[in-house]
Amino acid sequence: MLKPAASKTFEEYAQQIFIPYMSTKLQTVSRLDLVWDTYLADSLKGSTRAKRGQGVRRRVVAAAAIPGNWQNFLRVDSNKTELFRFLSAALMEWFDQEDKQLVITDGEAVLSKPLLPDLTSLAPCNHEEADSRMLLTQTSMDTMQYSSGL
Repeated sequence: MLKPAASKTFEEYAQQIFIPYMSTKLQTVSRLDLVWDTYLADSLKGSTRAKRGQGVRRRVVAAAAIPGNWQNFLRVDSNKTELFRFLSAALMEWFDQEDKQLVITDGEAVLSKPLLPDLTSLAPCNHEEADSRMLLTQTSMDTMQYSSGL
């Protein structure tokens, strides 16, 4: 995850760090797939994450302050889930390139802009790890003949 640097709020983080980074990635591809992990409470991975330590639960909204300890913030699965949703929404709102395709996982759902005519090969997706989810998006890109942006 990109570090917040001097960002004071989640809105600043999205606008000054995350979106510019994604914008540079979009310059070299025709389709960008943003694939997030999902965090299932009763999974083996969940128990492994719990052993790494606890952080503090924070709400991720535009005006909320960036936590002082970013690593502790990212230890809480619900913090990451909210952060991913917040960043996805910010990126979808910003994205307006008609010659490009943006595809983002959102839990088991998939968002796309412009809207893909058929998302059945991508959603619903219940894979926990982004690694396995990326295989599905790669297959989708191969089918639609996009240049890779994973």
